[in-house]
Amino acid sequence: MRQKHVTIDAAMTILLPCLMAYSLIGEMFHEIAGIAMLALFIAHHILNHAWFRGLFRGQYSPYRAFTAAVDLLLCVVMLCLPLSGIMMSKHLFKFLPTAGFSATARTVHLLCSYWGFALMSLHLGLHMDAMLKKKPKWLGVTAGVVSLYGAYAFVKRDLPLYMTLRSRFVFFDYAEPRVWFFVDYLAIMALFAALGYGIGKALKGKRK
Repeated sequence: MRQKHVTIDAAMTILLPCLMAYSLIGEMFHEIAGIAMLALFIAHHILNHAWFRGLFRGQYSPYRAFTAAVDLLLCVVMLCLPLSGIMMSKHLFKFLPTAGFSATARTVHLLCSYWGFALMSLHLGLHMDAMLKKKPKWLGVTAGVVSLYGAYAFVKRDLPLYMTLRSRFVFFDYAEPRVWFFVDYLAIMALFAALGYGIGKALKGKRK
């Protein structure tokens, strides 16, 4: 069972930056990857179904309250993403009668894409302590350096504009080597994961 958890989580982590590069990887592949992410998301929650049953049980510490809020927001975002994506589909679901909804769907998809990216990375960091039983000393220094670059890339790639809908059109530099796009987005993932890890460590020391 544990191996299934690791495999699904690893696959979702790999797919995440690929989905953010949708114009660089092609619309058809983006739609296929989106459906794959939805399937993995559903499988992830089937394996973690006990979490839903326990939502209204027991006491809530600050850490549990924060992680529950992040996870529930992530659930909402991850449901809005495929629904809005299907309404915009030009390949897999183009047969559906979604005319007239594409403009709204595009706005919802843009907003949920970048917030979903941030929330999933934050979620990863919140659970990092449980995943990494033994942490080598160099890991903290490396994470700090990568996170600093991630903060720079976060601004450079205009994510604050997209996450607040101050820009509704995403700019892609098609002349840029693809590798630099993925380096930047992986660094941004590391930034939010580090934030999640740090917030989690701080909240675990507080009482309910």
